[in-house]
Amino acid sequence: MLALLKKDVLAFFSSWMGWGIIASFFVLMGVYVWVVDGNVLDFGFAELSVFFNLSPWFFLFLVPSLTMNSFSEEVEKGTFQLLRSLPISDTQILGAKCLALLSILILVLLPSLFFVQSIALLGLPASNFDSSLIYGGYAALLLLLLCFVGLGVLGSSFTKKQPVAFLLGLVLNFFFWQGLKELGWDMFDLSSPYNRLSMGVLQFTDLCFFCGFVLVLWGAIRIRMSRII
Repeated sequence: MLALLKKDVLAFFSSWMGWGIIASFFVLMGVYVWVVDGNVLDFGFAELSVFFNLSPWFFLFLVPSLTMNSFSEEVEKGTFQLLRSLPISDTQILGAKCLALLSILILVLLPSLFFVQSIALLGLPASNFDSSLIYGGYAALLLLLLCFVGLGVLGSSFTKKQPVAFLLGLVLNFFFWQGLKELGWDMFDLSSPYNRLSMGVLQFTDLCFFCGFVLVLWGAIRIRMSRII
């Protein structure tokens, strides 16, 4: 399992694509956090609401691009059955893939810690910033990324074609991020609990919602894995 996890993570950073994504994320977020109207300096508060409001939209597109080859590529090339022949269970295969994807996304997020350090230095007095909003924002973003990864991997399990897997992942992510809210089903969408957590409002029901959502996705993916020939 660890070997599979390591292989997936190293594959991402074996080309310039991985480093390019990290650099693009850092530059794009930096522009919105510090330059564009409505940035941190305009608000005058030592917090990163701008960052946490925009980040989900970036990952909405990034995650499907990472998950699209989770199963589709291996099924198309016939390597999934070879993977299954190894002395590891389907649960371990799925766990390794999801953990590798989450590890990559955490590495993409790491440069954003410079934003935290920057507002800490700008605070009066120094290091005086709204820690509840920042810690809550990162916790909410990680939980949301778990959901996006699950939805993307589920989409990849339905097709052998990577472009189709990307579109399925993108549609699923958008549907559960904003689509349900537009339909008036706020109690089932991901944006409502994310917004509350990112504002530092910790509710047990929101944590249960995210955990339940991930468990349902895990079960759905396991069912799809059992039907892949």
